[in-house]
Amino acid sequence: MSFRELAQALVNGSLLGGVYGGVAMGLSLVLGVLRIVNLAHSAVLIFGALVYWELVNGLGLDPLLMIVPIAVGGYLLGLGVHRGLTQYLARESDSTVLLGFFGLMVVIESIAIMVWTTDTRTVNAGYLSSVLRFGGISVPVTRIVAAAITVAVLVALHLFLTRTLTGAAIRGMAENPDVAALVGIEVGTLSRRIFAVGIALAAFGGTVLSLVQSFNPQEHVRWLAWAFLVVILGGLGSAMRTLLAGVFVGIFETVVGLLVPFQYTYLALYALLAIALLVRNEGLGAVRARTI
Repeated sequence: MSFRELAQALVNGSLLGGVYGGVAMGLSLVLGVLRIVNLAHSAVLIFGALVYWELVNGLGLDPLLMIVPIAVGGYLLGLGVHRGLTQYLARESDSTVLLGFFGLMVVIESIAIMVWTTDTRTVNAGYLSSVLRFGGISVPVTRIVAAAITVAVLVALHLFLTRTLTGAAIRGMAENPDVAALVGIEVGTLSRRIFAVGIALAAFGGTVLSLVQSFNPQEHVRWLAWAFLVVILGGLGSAMRTLLAGVFVGIFETVVGLLVPFQYTYLALYALLAIALLVRNEGLGAVRARTI
């Protein structure tokens, strides 16, 4: 492995990892605040990517402008899912919640397959399809744009959670929802909006992921594993630690790809997930509690 190859891998991994942070943030937020393991997260992710592909490739709309309506659509979907499913599951056992969201995952995947089949798709980014070269290192513009947008969204989310009154209420609810309700926080309304934001972030993650990766409706479970890996490494609820964990996973994936044959790269990532579950279950922040 030459220095040039390593530098290329580090650049690619950092940009890809920024996208991975966006892929995982919705899962981290919902799990950290609402204590909900949203197994349908990856199905929403790929569904958002498919709708985005339809708008950009099928209708020829601007690939940057179309990110916003996909995220808004995800938010509205989240409100509907919360009203029709999540608020009823809140009173049930953890196993029932998992089954409920597993069923939602199957429904979303089935709809995606019926509409778009199982073909693998790639977004044609148009004017973003060029490649920049710096000292022998080639960087696709789509990766730069996807990573930059993701970082901007996660920084904005971090500032919202840490610098606003609503963010303080969310953090208080994450610590103890019963006490939060006693001091006047509308836990029900806030829970619905947080869940909707989590779904919106999943849909947004699908758009930026589709700019840098090909995808199909059946492979969403892979991205669910990636999202859980980032959440486990980064801890719950923190946008900045989720971003750092995503960058770590991206660099790990690209560097391992230089050292071992391609077919073993995913095996190494799943091994990292297993190790994270066994050894670093408190996350990079060295905390076991929610610290949103």
